[in-house]
Amino acid sequence: ALLFAELWLLRNSVICNRAAEKVSLGIVRPVEILDLKVEPVERKWKPEWEATLKQFRLFGDQPKPLEKLPYKFSYVFRCSDTGDKPHNAMIEDWELGVLYRKEVERLGDEQAAIESVRKKFFDQMCNPSRDTRFFMGTVFPYNTWVVIGVFWPPKTSQNLLF
Repeated sequence: ALLFAELWLLRNSVICNRAAEKVSLGIVRPVEILDLKVEPVERKWKPEWEATLKQFRLFGDQPKPLEKLPYKFSYVFRCSDTGDKPHNAMIEDWELGVLYRKEVERLGDEQAAIESVRKKFFDQMCNPSRDTRFFMGTVFPYNTWVVIGVFWPPKTSQNLLF
């Protein structure tokens, strides 16, 4: 279910609504974006996942092998309900993975690609001139909230609307 009643939600409100109203999607409007964490992870798929990914299709072309990202990306941010402890949300947004892969291809180096992704994150998407919002969803069956997309329109003055 998508919660429409209150469009710009605080992360803690989204989590509370998950249990009460079976909400699984929400939009979070951070008041401060602190970091883009990048952590190395296992470079190979778990054996059971690899077996699933290698299954052949009966119809149509066989898909290209799915390459695993060697890093986990997470946003660190504050909402007005955060207090001293910021939120840390893993990113499952496919666009970030595509950006990372294209930067590795363009620059030929993983660390340079990570820095390029961080630069885009801070200089464009989360720039103070942007009104950045995170689309968040739950991962079944864990009920863990992850970022599944980012919307970063320019900030506008409310006076311009009237």
